[in-house]
Amino acid sequence: MSDIMYPEVLTLGSGAVKVATVGDSLTYGYGLDNREKDAYPSILAEQLGHHYQVSNFGLSGRSLQSTADFPYFKEENAQLSLESEADIVIIMIGSNDSRGPYWNKEGFRREYKEMAERYMNLPSQPDVYLVIPPFVPTSRFGLNNQIIEEELQAIIPQIGQELGLPVINLYPITKGKLEYYSDGLHLSPLGNQVIAQEIYRHLQG
Repeated sequence: MSDIMYPEVLTLGSGAVKVATVGDSLTYGYGLDNREKDAYPSILAEQLGHHYQVSNFGLSGRSLQSTADFPYFKEENAQLSLESEADIVIIMIGSNDSRGPYWNKEGFRREYKEMAERYMNLPSQPDVYLVIPPFVPTSRFGLNNQIIEEELQAIIPQIGQELGLPVINLYPITKGKLEYYSDGLHLSPLGNQVIAQEIYRHLQG
C-alpha cells in the first residue's frame, strides 16, 4: 500500500525512453489533490509524449546528506531509481538540506558530487540533469531560503561544470511568485506546470 512517506513509484507512459525523476516532496507532488496529474513529472510525461516513460521516485521530507534524519539514498525508491535503466535522470534535491541542523556546506558538496557521479556511471549511461530547487517563500517548514539562493545556486553549477552536466535553475523563475505555492513551500498545480515547462525546455534543447 502506497503512502506519502513511503510511496510506490508512479510511472506514466510506456515509451522506450525512460526518464527517472529523483528528489524530495517537490518531485513527489506533496500537497496536490491529484499528484498523478499535477506533479511536475506527470506534466513532463504529457509534454514529452508517447515515446517516453517517466517514473516519479520522489520522497517527501528527504535530504541528500547522509547525516540528515531522512536521507534519500537510504530509501527503497532511491535504490529503484538506480536500478531503473533510465536514459534520462533529473535530480532535484537539496531543499530539505537547508534546515539549520542539517546544513553542512562541504558535506553537501561532497555528497552531491558523489550522487551525480553515481547516476552518470550507471550501466544505461543516462543523460543526467542537475536541478537547482525553487524559491522557498517562508521558513514555516524550517527550510532556509538564503542557503538555496546563495549556496545551492553556487554549488550545483560548480559540480555541473566539473562533471560536464547540464544544470536547470528553477530558483530565478520562482522567486517571489507566491501564486506558484500552496502552503509556503510546496508547489501548486500552476507552480508544477511552470517548473515542468522549464525542465522540458532544457530536455528539448
